Amino acid sequence: MGAEGAIPLSRAQRFLIVIAGVGGSAVYEFIWTIAGVALPHMQGSFAASPDQIAWVMTAFIMGTVVTIACTGWLSARFGRKRVYLTSIAGFAVSLLLCGSATTLHEEVVWRLAQGIFGAALLPLGQAITADAFPPDRHGAATAIWSIGIMGGAIMGPVAGGAVVEFLSWPWVFYLNFPLAILAFAIAAAVLPNSEPDRDNKLDWFGFSAIVIALTAFQVMFNRAERLDWFASTEVVTECVIGTLAFYLFVAHSLTAERPFFRPSLFRDRNFNLGLAAAFANGTVVTLPLVIIPLMLQQVAGYPALDAGLLMFTRGLGLMMSSVVLARFDRQLPAKHVMIAGFAVLLVTGLAMAGWTADVSAREVAWINFAQGAGSGAAFIAINALTFSTLDVRLKTEGLAVFYTVLFTGATIGIAAIVAVLTRMTQVAHAVVGAHVNPFSERFRLLAPPEIWDRGEIAGLAALEQEVMRQAEMIAYSDSFLVAALIPIAALPLAFLFRDPNPGTAAD
Repeated sequence: MGAEGAIPLSRAQRFLIVIAGVGGSAVYEFIWTIAGVALPHMQGSFAASPDQIAWVMTAFIMGTVVTIACTGWLSARFGRKRVYLTSIAGFAVSLLLCGSATTLHEEVVWRLAQGIFGAALLPLGQAITADAFPPDRHGAATAIWSIGIMGGAIMGPVAGGAVVEFLSWPWVFYLNFPLAILAFAIAAAVLPNSEPDRDNKLDWFGFSAIVIALTAFQVMFNRAERLDWFASTEVVTECVIGTLAFYLFVAHSLTAERPFFRPSLFRDRNFNLGLAAAFANGTVVTLPLVIIPLMLQQVAGYPALDAGLLMFTRGLGLMMSSVVLARFDRQLPAKHVMIAGFAVLLVTGLAMAGWTADVSAREVAWINFAQGAGSGAAFIAINALTFSTLDVRLKTEGLAVFYTVLFTGATIGIAAIVAVLTRMTQVAHAVVGAHVNPFSERFRLLAPPEIWDRGEIAGLAALEQEVMRQAEMIAYSDSFLVAALIPIAALPLAFLFRDPNPGTAAD
């Protein structure tokens, strides 16, 4: 696992390996953020509802979760370089397939494949970058890696907005293809080969059990709102299958000679706390990438390019916090950084809950910037604390578990927030619509514009459109409020982490 990091490296070698590690991860991050801006236009092309179009993001995460869980085994069994290159190549092909999709079902299938192939790019990219540095500098290495992939986070929304505005949404995938080919070429040229472990057998029972459990729960959460939750036989069935599969996975892991995830991973206190914090972080930081572009374009009336520019400030915030933490990683205690990051997410989430349909671009920009800075700080701090006391020999496997939990949280977070959005839109529409009638004192005092002439069909249609717009905005505000409450639950975890022993990770 850490063979690459054990070889003394020159400054030039270290630089090139970092470029290779960051390159593959940046390609993944770029398509992750660029697709969010294109969602409203894809929704129109596929005639999909908000909960249906959310599958474009959810399928991508589901594919990632399914494969990322076995990234540690794949890396050991076939060699890190080979797995990394295969992931980039498969990811590149999936970009062409996603752009050529003509139906929502096709798009979801190819996005699922994209997540499956791209899953290894984040943990392996981070491990490649970290192993280019000595163990006591892994916190700084993580920050450097984060700075690198923030290029994707920064340019993704702007590029997505421009592409959708002047070309069409399929080009958000096509234009990423050359970047993937470039990342493949760099990695193939500079990454050292690692000896594959031919005797490393996969625990197929444990792997199958965890994949079935995660898939069943993810499908359940994404389908539950449409099917009225546990009133649906399908939802109950998926819940039972997921629970049973997870029980079998845990029982098997505790009794098998060579389980899928080694139990020694979970004997580390910081690692377990880090998984809980990563789950909470995953549920909250992904939501803005899905719902803010939809709100800005469909409710607030911003063009795709303007929405992309406003999301651009989020990437700037991420970059700023990453640069600061890379420079002062030894002066800023990770616990304090984690607390500060979640506190910023809480405050900005509450501010977003007060937005109206006429929210100004300036307010969206600065809140996005602050939230980006907070989420970047929280992620880097959680990452550093999670692996600060873990045996270095378990790091690749630990990263696979870490990102499995992180993306599972993201999937569940998206499903939950879409459910809140759908349900509250219906409730708000009923409440707002109840006040729009000739007998309402408030409506008569409003002096409605001529376009709302209730004696004309066009006027009634315009009035109904405004009612729906306000109802959707109320639902978005409620969704932002729910997202703001998640950091409150995660904040106490920071106080439970054990201060790292400088020698532990290197033992």
